Amino acid sequence: MEEGEGVKSSNQPDIRLSSPFSWRGESFPPILDSESPDHLSRIRDLGIPYIFDIHTHFFPETVMKLIWRWFDNVNWAIGYRLPEKERVERLHHNGIKRFTTLNYAHKVGMASSLNDWTYANYKNWEGAIPFGTFYPEEGVLSYVKQAVDEYKFQGFKLHCEVSKLNLNHPELAETFLYLLEKQIPILIHTGTAPLPGEFTGIQFFKPFLETYPTLKIIVAHMGAHEISAYASLLSAYPNLALDTTMVFVDFLATGKIEEVDAAVSYLETYQDQIYFGSDFPNIPYNLNHPITKILDLPISDLAKQKILYKNAENLFFK
Repeated sequence: MEEGEGVKSSNQPDIRLSSPFSWRGESFPPILDSESPDHLSRIRDLGIPYIFDIHTHFFPETVMKLIWRWFDNVNWAIGYRLPEKERVERLHHNGIKRFTTLNYAHKVGMASSLNDWTYANYKNWEGAIPFGTFYPEEGVLSYVKQAVDEYKFQGFKLHCEVSKLNLNHPELAETFLYLLEKQIPILIHTGTAPLPGEFTGIQFFKPFLETYPTLKIIVAHMGAHEISAYASLLSAYPNLALDTTMVFVDFLATGKIEEVDAAVSYLETYQDQIYFGSDFPNIPYNLNHPITKILDLPISDLAKQKILYKNAENLFFK
């Protein structure tokens, strides 16, 4: 399939049927064929001017295609396999006017070049909030300082599973202390879903959090498959937060039904520490699906306002 083609057409089988990851219900939400952002009127009724997506990915084209190839191998349909410009248009089309530029490194020497690429391109993506990344290697503090001081990046992304990254690695200590001093947030994929890694899970995350208790941290996917364990830390650590990426959706790669259902109450209880995330463009359904699922949850309008918009606004612009 070439870049720019849709994932599914009327005469094309749905590869999601043979995915190793399970789904809730008997039918799958659509992919692009019938994209209709009917949630826009609903968010306007809630007084939400636009949606702030804390978890969207931007990689150089060659890297992005390699990532999509991995997803293809497990029949994880990429809903937005589109050229970069069209992907940004899809975000805007769905009312997502601000979004992050998440990427991550999986080997030495990669992180700095990703930061350079993001800096060179993010101004072409209207509404983008530039995020960098880093890796345990020589010179890591130097290029992180460059990303903050020169590039004016507003956050960083780490992926403990893909990067085989131990958050407690001593080579990263100075970098974490620097980001703590600057109060720069870090969005971390530390949970064991959809697949566990050598250094994923609460047993690695908790000692890291105890070492840097006031560091601004956003845990991707609410820490799935250990949502309750991560949520239990929120009261004691006010600078800790979770994002909803691929949690309250019909695709259960990042949560079991009972785990996801039990997590709904956390959105109300910890409404100031929850951010909406989509994982765009690597999602096997339309963007309106995760948004609508949040809107349909039995939580207060105020909680929905904070999760979909206000919390991220306060994090970056307060």
